[in-house]
Amino acid sequence: MLQLLSYSKEDEIHVDKLRIWDFYTTFPSLIREMSFPNELRHLKEKIIKDKSNPYEEIADAKQIFERMKTFQMSAIKCLASYGFVDSKSLSKNRIRKTGKQLPEELLIKINELNNQKGDVIKLVTSDLAELPLFGDKGWKARTGLLEFMYDPK
Repeated sequence: MLQLLSYSKEDEIHVDKLRIWDFYTTFPSLIREMSFPNELRHLKEKIIKDKSNPYEEIADAKQIFERMKTFQMSAIKCLASYGFVDSKSLSKNRIRKTGKQLPEELLIKINELNNQKGDVIKLVTSDLAELPLFGDKGWKARTGLLEFMYDPK
């Protein structure tokens, strides 16, 4: 989560958007199932170069995503308890970085992870990050991980 937040250009991120980003950094091969806007399709092709690997297939991504929620929310609340994320914003399902400096050893670990998963993190926090969460053209609809039919218009 910290890794994603460190790359994000947004001042404030909806909790569900960060959860979706986290899901795709955990299961990068599932990006191929996500619907991209035409103008950003080149990003998908840049990340997904080879054919799918049968060992990376997940039977029900939506169910796995839902099961991850407990762990994701615990991680986010932990960040708030350490003062890296604003707890008032979190109570409104928003994540706002506080600007508190991360410990040096944590920054080193984040940089190591960036070397491993940098392409996926850059993808979800790039121009694609500017997609709305809600609506039929937002993250929820494009990923199929969350219901979007009843989103505010």
